[in-house]
Amino acid sequence: MDEFDEPDDEFEDEGEEPMRLDRREAEQVRRDLEDLDAIRQTFEPDGFKGVSVFCPDCAEEHYYEWDMFASSLSALLESGETPVHEPAFDPHPDDYVGWEYAQGFLDGLSEAGVPAAGAEALADGACPFCGSELPERGTHASYCPACGQHLGPARIAAALFEAGWSPESVSALLRAARIPPMRGTDGGSR
Repeated sequence: MDEFDEPDDEFEDEGEEPMRLDRREAEQVRRDLEDLDAIRQTFEPDGFKGVSVFCPDCAEEHYYEWDMFASSLSALLESGETPVHEPAFDPHPDDYVGWEYAQGFLDGLSEAGVPAAGAEALADGACPFCGSELPERGTHASYCPACGQHLGPARIAAALFEAGWSPESVSALLRAARIPPMRGTDGGSR
């Protein structure tokens, strides 16, 4: 055995426990996972492939696809460390939404009080998100052909109104679920 075959104790990590996150740090990572889910639901339908995060260590933007970022956050929560991963190959920055921007966007929706879509939002045959006229007045459409938004949340809101929920309660539920703003009652624009 020559000098190059012997392990160098300087680089050995044997017996070293990975650093666990403290309770506050773990809670922040859980919130980030929740935010990531809401960000994905909000931005993926518009064609975004994931998020970009500025790295202060290398002073560059890092690009993560949705599942990769979720698995990195989950690994951080479980072990206290993020796994090494290959950076996105030749990423197109316009395909990724900035993490800070997306979190601010969701906070803005929440602060603004995302308006609930009223029962008439679909009854008038218009998309509750963009206001475009829906084919067959929206009776059979699942998605708006103009903006691509799923029409399920408007149908849920209409059913809750019919069940006697107040506009404030429906609006609070939709905000908590991070449903993008819809046209309709409770202050929505037309």
